[in-house]
Amino acid sequence: MVMKKITLLVALFALSAFNSIHSQEISMNNILELAAPIVELIEVENDQEIVRMEFDILSSSASSKITMRTLYSGWTYGICAFGDYRISDLDIKVYKDVDGEPILLKKDDDTSDVAVVNVEPSSTGNYIIEISSYKFVDGYSAGHYGLIIFHE
Repeated sequence: MVMKKITLLVALFALSAFNSIHSQEISMNNILELAAPIVELIEVENDQEIVRMEFDILSSSASSKITMRTLYSGWTYGICAFGDYRISDLDIKVYKDVDGEPILLKKDDDTSDVAVVNVEPSSTGNYIIEISSYKFVDGYSAGHYGLIIFHE
C-alpha cells in the first residue's frame, strides 16, 4: 500500500513540477529541485530508506543508461526515475543478472516523465536498472534524470 501511495504521489508531483520549471535555463539544479520533495515523501512521510540516488543526463544519441545495484531478498524495493522539463517519456526496466544474462523482471513503460517499479527480489544478487528516454519535449534532444532506490 505504501509503495502504491509513493508511486501515485511521485507521478503527480513530477507532472505538476513540469509546468513550474520548464522555462528555466538548462542546469542540474532543475532535477535536484524535483528530487527534494520526492526524498521528503519517501523518507519522512512514508518512513522508507533511500539506498541510492543518481543523477545523469540522457540524450538522443545516448537515450538509455544502465546502473547496477545489489538487491537483497526479504526486502521490497521501490525504484523511481524522473525526468526534468526536457524529457516527456522516461521508462525503467529492471533485470536480474543470471550468470551474466539479463532477465527482465519489471518495467514501467508508460508515456510519462516518471517511472516507478516495485521489486521483491526472490534472491540476493546483482540487478540491472535501465533508464531510457523515449521522447524529449519538442526543441530538446537531451535532459537530466534522477533515480532513487528505496526500501521499507
